[in-house]
Amino acid sequence: MGPFDVSGGERHRRAAAATSRRAVSGAELLGTTLARLGVDCVFGLPGMQNLGLYEALRRGAIRTVLASQELAAAFMANGYARTSGGVGVLATVPGPGFACALTGLAEARHDSAAVLHITTPPPRASGRRHPLQALDQAAIAAPIVKGVFDIERAQEIPGVLGEAHALAVGGEPGPVLVQIAEEAVADGAPVAHEAPEPTDDREPPLDAAALRQAVALVGAARRPLLFAGQGAADAAAELRRLAELLGAPVLTTLSGRGILPEDHPLALGFDPARGGVDALNRLIASADLVIALGCKLGHTGSAGFRLRLPAERLIRVDAERANLDANYSARLAVHGRVEAFLADVLRSLDASARGPSDHWGADAVAAWRARPAGTGGLPEPAIRGIESDTPAGLFAALRRALPRDAILVTDSGLHQMLARRHFPVLAPRGLLCPSDFQSMGFGLPAAIGAALAAPERTVVAVVGDGGFTMSGLELLTAIRERLRLTVLVFNDGWLNLIRLQQYAAHGHAHATRLRNPDFETFASAVGARYIRLEGDAEPRLYAAIRGRGVTLVDVTVADSPVVRTLHAKAAARETIRGWLGGRLSARLKQWFGHPAGHEPAASR
Repeated sequence: MGPFDVSGGERHRRAAAATSRRAVSGAELLGTTLARLGVDCVFGLPGMQNLGLYEALRRGAIRTVLASQELAAAFMANGYARTSGGVGVLATVPGPGFACALTGLAEARHDSAAVLHITTPPPRASGRRHPLQALDQAAIAAPIVKGVFDIERAQEIPGVLGEAHALAVGGEPGPVLVQIAEEAVADGAPVAHEAPEPTDDREPPLDAAALRQAVALVGAARRPLLFAGQGAADAAAELRRLAELLGAPVLTTLSGRGILPEDHPLALGFDPARGGVDALNRLIASADLVIALGCKLGHTGSAGFRLRLPAERLIRVDAERANLDANYSARLAVHGRVEAFLADVLRSLDASARGPSDHWGADAVAAWRARPAGTGGLPEPAIRGIESDTPAGLFAALRRALPRDAILVTDSGLHQMLARRHFPVLAPRGLLCPSDFQSMGFGLPAAIGAALAAPERTVVAVVGDGGFTMSGLELLTAIRERLRLTVLVFNDGWLNLIRLQQYAAHGHAHATRLRNPDFETFASAVGARYIRLEGDAEPRLYAAIRGRGVTLVDVTVADSPVVRTLHAKAAARETIRGWLGGRLSARLKQWFGHPAGHEPAASR
């Protein structure tokens, strides 16, 4: 049941309570409104300017998660929203708290994560210049968020918060900023008002003509291909049923991975980190219909815009109208939620007794699935100390140690590319990565949000040591909240993805060397369990995952022979280039004298 779904009896009861119009304070009204919107968890930090907000949360018995800093709190809200399919709520003070959270809001916008950021407005103009912590927050946030709302009086709390919440989840989900004046939630400010019933306007009605046309195209297709993005995550059962009914292979975006389990015979299991874009384009070219479901087709979702999706054979379905012609034109664009579209299409196909197409042939899909994972152009390191010393061996062991519906959360870096390449995702919302913004420091806080949103699912974070340096103290948050969370740290002492790119481009690494703490001592200091990964990785990972509380797993990463070869070749190339450049400079000087602008003073 979603936050807007209530029974008829409950609706009448609430309506009667609203009719009584008893006087409540702004703080109580705020807490009641958040609860009625389905909010049960708020991430952030209290401060002088939002004391009233936190008092409202206390009164409303809403769980408040104290992060170490506001950026991490924003990433937690992102992980909560994307795991739950609802809204993650962030609360900060204005000024520095607001500014610190901005990167998290930008990440949420790119990740299509519904984050409701509640803060207070900046100081009002008082006739004096340079007021404390003054920023034009609305102007700064406007290009990042879906909307900015201001609440000046307690009476405005229910309506404005309801509108902001609906905007955050409506269409393509995203972040929304709400600035609530301190006076609106001040104690002792009773108002004769109670929260009205929120209405669910997230579901744009499907256009009947477009739906009929889509059904006709699907019914006539002999080699259909389904392409699912994050917008199809709540329609996993319907998508699987349609794929099996049509015999259609299923392609997913990064955020859509696991909507069809990747061990299903129709799941293509494509990811740009695995390479194979050209081969995928050949497969797409052989399809007579491509149905893109909840895909905004941004950079990551389209393999860097390298996917070739034929406009004359493309149907796009999206709850966000603006996404329907973004980057790729389509023969048919259907505005609406994927769940409603698939339900209607399935009803029509069932009525027509449409059977699976045999034009793909099981061999074609099986051949694609049997393709070895490529490198996507990235060399792989070695995993030191374990029996299978490759990233493929590590992630295979991790997959075996995890339940099917586990959630893997990554940071930004080389470890993310390796996870995407080697880890099969077997459940919807089973892989959370920063998407087209790729913020470092995302992984651990987002995993905390995911663990709070889905306590019944196992959550594992895989982070690099660079990202851990940015947000590692959020282990304290996980321990304080008594979460069961496993964190694998790729301990190589480098910003390794950038280092490898530097080798390829310049032959040398610069400003990418890290000084890591002793992770065992660090874990002991914050109260986490510690495991060094060595020997047979699977039982040690199983013990970490099944253990109580928070466990830090130290994964020692070293250069593989292919990485050492890359470095050697790049260094030699740069040496030769420098030598040739020096020889050429000397010869030019011999032929033409001193370079222009550097003649001896006597000749000027």
